[in-house]
Amino acid sequence: MPVFRASNSSIAWPEGADPIPDGPTERLGGGEAGPPPAPPRRGVVLAVSLAMLALLAAAASGLLAWRALDRAEQAYARPLPAAVPAPVAEGTYGEEILRIQAGCTGVTFLDLDEPRVDADGSISDLRYDSRCGDEPPQVTLAPGAVGGSDVGDADVDGPGCAKAIRTSPLGGGVIVPVRKGLVLCVLTGTGTPPTTGVRLVRVEVTETVADGRATVRATSWPAA
Repeated sequence: MPVFRASNSSIAWPEGADPIPDGPTERLGGGEAGPPPAPPRRGVVLAVSLAMLALLAAAASGLLAWRALDRAEQAYARPLPAAVPAPVAEGTYGEEILRIQAGCTGVTFLDLDEPRVDADGSISDLRYDSRCGDEPPQVTLAPGAVGGSDVGDADVDGPGCAKAIRTSPLGGGVIVPVRKGLVLCVLTGTGTPPTTGVRLVRVEVTETVADGRATVRATSWPAA
């Protein structure tokens, strides 16, 4: 019969101590740890940033459009300033329409200083004599005119009229047949009594009628 000897080791373990050291620990279940999560992709971040910028740009455009519309409405509601007529030289007029209503063999005087139809013959600048039938009316210088010229140019200006009267004047008592397109230059200012101003006047016949009526257009400039 075998005999077992008890250990006679004199090593005494402290109370509560584990004589068997712990080994390395392992995750329960036997599964291996997975790889760490991948960082977010740069393309996604860039796309989100661009989308935010686009939204900000759209909001800014909408704000600018709203402000522009508001300013336009305010400008539309604001009353327009009163139109200021262009200054006109004293004693002048432009494109004045004169209608001569003379019957057969009638005589009409024109004062070109105002201008006026049916003026006093002693201060008038032109005398208009109507005719009957196919004979055209006639026009002559009246006592109020210093001089005149048959220029035949509707575009002649003040200096042109002055030159025409100086270089090719109408003689005293010269009769000019009235026709559409006739252009006369007249220097006014010596009536009896004298008129208040001296003017160069371009007179253009724009219409004639067989019964003696006519329409003229007058433009004046101060005489130098």
